[in-house]
Parts: sequence; C-alpha cells; structure tokens
Amino acid sequence: MIKINISLEESRVKYSDRHDGAVAFMQQLRRDEEDFTGWVNWPSEIPSEWMDGMKRAADDVRSKCDKLIVIGIGGSYLGTAAVLEALGGSKPGCPEILYAGNNMSGYYLADFKEVVENNEVCLCVVSKSGGTMESRLAFSVLKDWMYEKYGREETAKRIVAVTDPVKGILREEANHEGYVTFEIPGNIGGRYSAFTPGIMFPLAVAGVDIETFVNGAKEIASDDAFWQKGLDYALARFALYESGKEIEVIEYYDPSLRLIGEWCKQLYGESEGKEGKGLFPASLTLSTDLHSMGQFLQEGHQIFFETIFNVVNRDKDVTVPESAGPDLAGRSLNDINAMAVKGVMAAHAKANIPMIKIDIEEMDEYTLGQLLYFLMMTAAVTGKLMGIDPFNQPGVEDYKQEIRNLLGQ
Repeated sequence: MIKINISLEESRVKYSDRHDGAVAFMQQLRRDEEDFTGWVNWPSEIPSEWMDGMKRAADDVRSKCDKLIVIGIGGSYLGTAAVLEALGGSKPGCPEILYAGNNMSGYYLADFKEVVENNEVCLCVVSKSGGTMESRLAFSVLKDWMYEKYGREETAKRIVAVTDPVKGILREEANHEGYVTFEIPGNIGGRYSAFTPGIMFPLAVAGVDIETFVNGAKEIASDDAFWQKGLDYALARFALYESGKEIEVIEYYDPSLRLIGEWCKQLYGESEGKEGKGLFPASLTLSTDLHSMGQFLQEGHQIFFETIFNVVNRDKDVTVPESAGPDLAGRSLNDINAMAVKGVMAAHAKANIPMIKIDIEEMDEYTLGQLLYFLMMTAAVTGKLMGIDPFNQPGVEDYKQEIRNLLGQ
C-alpha cells in the first residue's frame, strides 16, 4: 500500500513540456544502465545473508554496549539519524545512537571522552575509503580512548566497519584487526545509500525493524503508480526551476522530520548543484520558524517555492486543558497543528507562492522506506531534466584539496 500522496496546491505549478523526456529518464533509471544507479533495484536485491548478518551483529552489539557511536559524514550517517529521529529514537532496551565524524570540531569531539569513560561503548565506522578526513579524525581519536579503557583486542571486538568490499584504508585495517565488516555496494553513492548496511546496521542496533523499512522501498520500486508520483514531483520541481525559482524550501510541522530535511539538503544539493544549475535546498521547522522566517515567506523576494511534508497521523497526542482558554480548551494539539498547516498554506496561496504538499499517512518504518526511496528517485529525475549528472560530485574535491594544501603547509 502506498502511503505517500502528492498534491500541487497552486494552479501555477504546471508541468513543463518535458514529460516525455522525464518518462525516458525514469525508464532508464529502472533499467539500471549507468554508473551509480545500483540503488534503484537494490531494495529487491539485498541478499538475505546480509540481512541475517546485520541482525546477528546488531544483537552482539546490543549485548556489549549502551552507546553506539556512528562515525560518518553526509550519506554515511544522515540516513540513520533522519530515520531514527523520525521514529522517536532507539527502542527501549537498545543502545543510544550517537554521531561523530561529521565535523572537525575538537570542542564537539572532546565530550565523547566522557561518553567512552562512563559507558559501555561500541563504534560503527562508515566510509567507503576510510580516507574522508572528518571520519578518519574521529575514528582515530575514539579508538585511542577505547584502547585506554578496553585494550586493543577487546576494542577490535567492539568495532563494526562498513566499507568497500576489497580496497581502501578502512578495508585494510578491518582485515588486519579483525573487525566485523559489512560492504557498501560499489554502484551506490553515499547520498543514495539509504538501504545499505551503513544506514541499516545502526538502525538495527537501535531496534528498528529494518526488514519493514526495506519492504516499504521494495514494494514501490516496482510500482508504476508510485513512479508516476515521483514523475509528478520531479516535473513540478523542474517547471518551477525553469520559471525562475531558485530555492526549494522544505517545510514540516512535525519537528521529528528536522533531520529528514537535512538529509534532503544533501540529496538535492549534491545531486543538482552543478554547472551553474540546481535548486538550492533549504529547510524550515514550522510553526517554530514562522516566528523568524514567516515574514520573508509571506512578503519577501519570491525566488522560492515551498514543499510541505505533512504527517497525517501520529500515535501520540495531547488534549489542551481549560487553562488555555475557551477557544483552545479540549482540542487535540495535533488537530490544531493540522489547522496551522491549512492556515499558513491559505495565506501563502494568497501571496501566489507555489506549493507542493506531500502527505505522509503515518510515521513508521514502512512509510519511511517509501519516503526516502521516493525522494531519491525525484532527485535523480530532476537532475537529469536539468541536464546534469545527478550521481557525481566533482566540486566536492575542490575544497578538500585546499584543506590538504593548508595542512601540508
């Protein structure tokens, strides 16, 4: 059952004349004929032994620790963090998931020394090469602290490495030290890696039902109606881009979607921002950010359109007490939040702001699997419509080389 619905809220959001081309791109994607499109059919191709191995390793990690530190940056950790935040965190009795290696701040990493000293800790390092500077720095520091506490042999039993199957610094170290390892498929890039062990293994440790998560993607990956929904969204995004819109403001009224917004920023920014092209992805948590950005959205320079992620049903709610006043007392807070969605959209429609609303029926593993797959598909098709390769990131190397140059000096 498809649990995601898309609606174009403004008649001005019209499809471009690129429909036939978009269909051709989608068909090409589904045939998996070019580099880094292995993610398209991957949910149906994940080996059962991989799933079983991840579950066994997750059980082992749960038996050893109360904190799992995931070391990675970009696609190597954002998918885990986004799904877990949307689901409300680790399940009872499962380790808390912490994240390192996503920045180079000594101030940030220093606090992890106390985490290692005062808790039972395991590490999951996610890097195809092992050479990414942020992850490499954090891994080396955290290993040193764990050596002090556990010794080298025991530390090795508490490390899981998700990396290239045959080459790279991390693969060599994992083989030498005897870490438990999982592979990152070679034909899947980091921002399209939501259904690979780098994301799913930490989720399994946190108690997430990873089979249901994959099944959400698996069911819709072969569903023609769902691909049509992706086509609608991709064409709408591209039509707005062609009309002069430069920014897509991703909005959500459920704060647990904050990291889904961050995940989208990487997905869209790294896929589309090339050759002087691309939509700039921004994200806002509403109604919170209406008190800082609401004025600009309503009356500011309209170089943007809005995409609203709307969670229809939630399993928790609060009834407003009498002390709030007769206009609010007795109401469901979730119902009031739903009225906020409608009210803001009505105000923005009067200001002629183009809007796309994506209704997410409920927030569970199955639906999140659908949502992430849906967004990856639309990013790929929109990038193709823009005439760029949505699967590479040549510009990323430039700033990395400048940092290396400075360190060399």
